[in-house]
Amino acid sequence: MRVAARHAGVLRTAASQPHLLHICEAPGVRFFCSYGDDHDVASGNRLVGANLRAGRPDAALEVFDGMLRRDVVSWNSSMAEHARAVAHGRVAAAFLDLTRQGIRPDHASFSIVLSACAWLEALELGRCVHGLALRAGSTGSVFVGASLITMYANCGVFRCLEQVFDGVVCPNVALWNALVSGLVMNHRVADARRVFDMMPARNVVSWTAMVKGYVRVHEMELALELFNSMPLKNSVSWCVIIGGLVHHHQFREAVELFNSLMRNGEEVTSAVLVKVVNAYAGLKSSEGGRCIHGFSVKSGFVLDLIIEASLVAMYCNTLGIEEARLEFDKMDRKHVSSWNSIISGYICSHKIDEARKLFDSMVDRDKASWNSVINGYIGHGRIDDATELYSKMPEKNVEAATALMSWFIDNGKLDKAQGMFYSMPKKDVMCCTTLLFGYMKEGYLDDALDLFHRMHKRTVVTYNVMIAGFLHQGKVTEAYKLFNESPAHDSVTWSCLITGLSQNGLASDALKLYKRMLLSNIGPSIRFSTENSRPLYVYTMLFLFRNTVPNFAKAGTSVAGQGFGQQGEDDALDLFHGMHKRTVVTYNVMIAGFLHQGKVTEAYKLFNESSAHDSVAWSCLITRLAQNGLASDALKLYKRMLLSNIGPSESVVSSLMSCFSHHSMMVHGQMFHATAIKLGLELCLLIQNSLISLYCKCGKMMTAQSIFDQMVKRDVVTWNTIIHGYAFNSLGQNAIEMFENMKKAQVDPDEITFLGVLSACNHMSLLNEAKHFFNAMPRDYGIVPNITHYACMVDLFSRRGMLEEAERLVKSMPFEPDSAIWTSLLSNCKLSGSDKLAEHAAGQLIATNPSAKMPYLHLISVNVASNRWGVIESLRSQIRRTATEKEVGYSRISISP
Repeated sequence: MRVAARHAGVLRTAASQPHLLHICEAPGVRFFCSYGDDHDVASGNRLVGANLRAGRPDAALEVFDGMLRRDVVSWNSSMAEHARAVAHGRVAAAFLDLTRQGIRPDHASFSIVLSACAWLEALELGRCVHGLALRAGSTGSVFVGASLITMYANCGVFRCLEQVFDGVVCPNVALWNALVSGLVMNHRVADARRVFDMMPARNVVSWTAMVKGYVRVHEMELALELFNSMPLKNSVSWCVIIGGLVHHHQFREAVELFNSLMRNGEEVTSAVLVKVVNAYAGLKSSEGGRCIHGFSVKSGFVLDLIIEASLVAMYCNTLGIEEARLEFDKMDRKHVSSWNSIISGYICSHKIDEARKLFDSMVDRDKASWNSVINGYIGHGRIDDATELYSKMPEKNVEAATALMSWFIDNGKLDKAQGMFYSMPKKDVMCCTTLLFGYMKEGYLDDALDLFHRMHKRTVVTYNVMIAGFLHQGKVTEAYKLFNESPAHDSVTWSCLITGLSQNGLASDALKLYKRMLLSNIGPSIRFSTENSRPLYVYTMLFLFRNTVPNFAKAGTSVAGQGFGQQGEDDALDLFHGMHKRTVVTYNVMIAGFLHQGKVTEAYKLFNESSAHDSVAWSCLITRLAQNGLASDALKLYKRMLLSNIGPSESVVSSLMSCFSHHSMMVHGQMFHATAIKLGLELCLLIQNSLISLYCKCGKMMTAQSIFDQMVKRDVVTWNTIIHGYAFNSLGQNAIEMFENMKKAQVDPDEITFLGVLSACNHMSLLNEAKHFFNAMPRDYGIVPNITHYACMVDLFSRRGMLEEAERLVKSMPFEPDSAIWTSLLSNCKLSGSDKLAEHAAGQLIATNPSAKMPYLHLISVNVASNRWGVIESLRSQIRRTATEKEVGYSRISISP
């Protein structure tokens, strides 16, 4: 006992005087710690605490592990150290061990483990701990309450936040801040503002959290107004507001606010400086970028690794990659993040091979280095290079694997995505959700459900994918069930279900759900990233404005082209006129709605009523005018846009190219080709496809082929365009050769591809080849021929004088022949003298359009060959009785200056 007492005294002395902690290394003291005594557990706890305060966490854990008897303080110290080491899984495990040993957790125990659950987003464990805290009477503690709010907020369960708050006996400002931050995190900004206004006292954290909320939902005016009202600002406040302006591309305002910060003598942190560097990158101001670079050197921030990487990225964006490389080479020390930035710059400049050379020259690489180059290969369509580099990774990471899976799924190779998924050493919720999307996309509902139920963790995105998949299959009931099961709904969830109901013909249910959404406080301020930050209520209005269509698959191909129903238009207008505040996005949606309906006058009226026009408004109107064939109007509006200092997007340039290629206005088409080069858009897939179409329709096949050969990435539209171009210009063999090359490139043809190939065979009278391709469609590719494919074959048979075969093919069609097929048969009856078939075909055409003269004229030609003059006179009499006027023909020429 004396020895134990003496050792206990040593422990107490060492615990109180950290410089004597080396005494604890003595074997006897270690033995004492291992042996332990009830009344000296406190001494062990003090020793653990002293080691932690002295910065010796390993020694502290060693002392803890050597204690045979521990109390709640011992366990709290251990859990706190695991939490500081970001080992949140160990925190949860330690808490479970604590409860198994019959030790009653206290407020600190619950607070620590709930914080770990928040980090891990372990909702089920968090709920269990919540239950234990209720039984222990700990939920009234401020610390436990704040941890509960944070845990539920991180897991996306926002409905119970205020209930947890109300259970705390004496809430302090920290608890109020936790509630505001939790609501903001879940996009419940209206609720957060209500709570903020109720706070009895606020500090800078309260104000900053509310500003962050407005930034998150894209209400920058309100964010700036609140920021300017703050009685006290700190570096975090400035970082939030400047970062928000940069995120919303308000780069000039961000720079001005930074200048205001400097004038006020506020502290400039590295986080703020990174935002400002990004602002100058967005402005493409190399001069401003160099100034901020100089400031960072003068202030000592240049040693900050994140700032260094941001400067490299800024130079890539403002100077071009070659000059950015010169600036990069001037840097004395280059961290791996700077290497990653210059590599990303090369990739964005479409110089993937140079990026790979730089990657190979790196001494140290991190996960971001590998992922950048792999994603670069994927973005350039070089999937073999991407998979080859992935195979060389020393440690396969889930981000790179998920990117490859996404490419496989997008390109119809679900089996490869599935194989990669099951070969991954670790799987996270994102890769599981990606495979779920693949299953849903291909219609494998059972596989998707099996994976969904096996997932240990599900996010709101996971539920959104499942809901969208069910709606895609028309399973509205199942989608509703999952919607109700989901622990949280974000704006995408609501919009997905509302959209699905609209597209499945349930417009009234969609409107009811929209009203329910508004009652859930997800209102006009909420926007979501998948629609380029479009407000949810405006997006909903857009779908109410559209005609509902019978199935989702058809709607998915071209919902925008379906037109609008009158009821949908009325609902949209009611919502539009009932809005107290209308933004430029609101006008954009309404303009798009009228244009889809073909109401150009109404669209123009709204366009002129709008107080401001962004690039989307101009693009929407110009693109739709071009698509409707109003080339001169589209060109005038394009020039007007340029005078407003708004540059054209790739969709605008592409639409105008397509418009002028349709009219064979070569000069204008070449002008927009030059514009694309000037804007750096010549390597965009959309632009390249439009250029090929332009030159094909103008007969410049060598130019079209040259553009095709220089393309880094080609999709099925690219191949279809060049094949149709050769067919259109009567170069059938070239079209067939391109089809064979398409197969070698492992690009699956579609029904448009075969229409081009059959048209080429028709132009060149290649009957055997046409039969081969026609029969291969359902046999080899599972493509059911439609009426246009049958029309090509009927026309080919007819032109070859094989009218019996043509007639047999017409009778075998699974649908009624259209006027093109009857016209093809009728026009070729003269050569073969098939009077009965000619009369039948003419009768079908006359029944469709009794006022048409063409069938009578063809019948007259057939009867002239048979010298049936009485029949001819009767036909001429019938033509006179129709008393129709001949349609006036016209020609159009373009006079270049």
